[in-house]
Amino acid sequence: MIDLNSKTMLSDRINFLIDEAIAAARTKDVPRGYLGASIAGHACDRYVQYQWLAIQQEIPSEGFPPRTLRIFDRGNVYEDRARRWLQGAGFLFAPNHPDIKDFDGKFGGHVDGIIAGFFPGISPIALPALWECKCLGAKGWKALEKDGLKKYSSTYFGQVQTYMGYLGLPRCLFTAVNADTMELLHLPIDFTDTEFGLVKSKVSRVFTATKLGELLPRCTTDPAFYICVYCPFRKPCWA
Repeated sequence: MIDLNSKTMLSDRINFLIDEAIAAARTKDVPRGYLGASIAGHACDRYVQYQWLAIQQEIPSEGFPPRTLRIFDRGNVYEDRARRWLQGAGFLFAPNHPDIKDFDGKFGGHVDGIIAGFFPGISPIALPALWECKCLGAKGWKALEKDGLKKYSSTYFGQVQTYMGYLGLPRCLFTAVNADTMELLHLPIDFTDTEFGLVKSKVSRVFTATKLGELLPRCTTDPAFYICVYCPFRKPCWA
């Protein structure tokens, strides 16, 4: 006999209702209509192109499950908290900063913040500086601490290089929150014109190839490659 009052079944029923509400709210979101700088540094050119095709509604995307969307929300919460912690430590954030726009508005992005000053005393990092914040699980956080941002994530590295390039900022303070232990990691990232140029070249290739009806190459020939396993465009890409 099934126990309809069991704790497990109750939890499953409530979670189902929550996930349905999250999915419904997601479908009401207005598409941003441009390719985001947050993904332009991705290791796979075709993934970036598929993102643009999905924005144009020329190819379906499986999207993200509600659990992943909750993780995104967690990131927003900790970004706000991390900003407050830094402000409490003396870092002064610019009240306003421009959005990134290029390629006739087809490419853009929104920065987490710009640190404009420090008071009182001397800032531990030369300012002004871009500020970017990510919330990571313990495994990813430790990998970032060990390997540095560029090796850990070409996507994050390309993102901050893009923001620094368009805003004319010489460096970035990259803050990572360990969601499991609440440890904080702060990495200084210097602007590199070469890296900025690579991202812009990739974006240009995406728009040019799409206009010509061509697909850019994948980052691998193995569909079991770790990047492909979790890609929302896995089915159309390998079909």
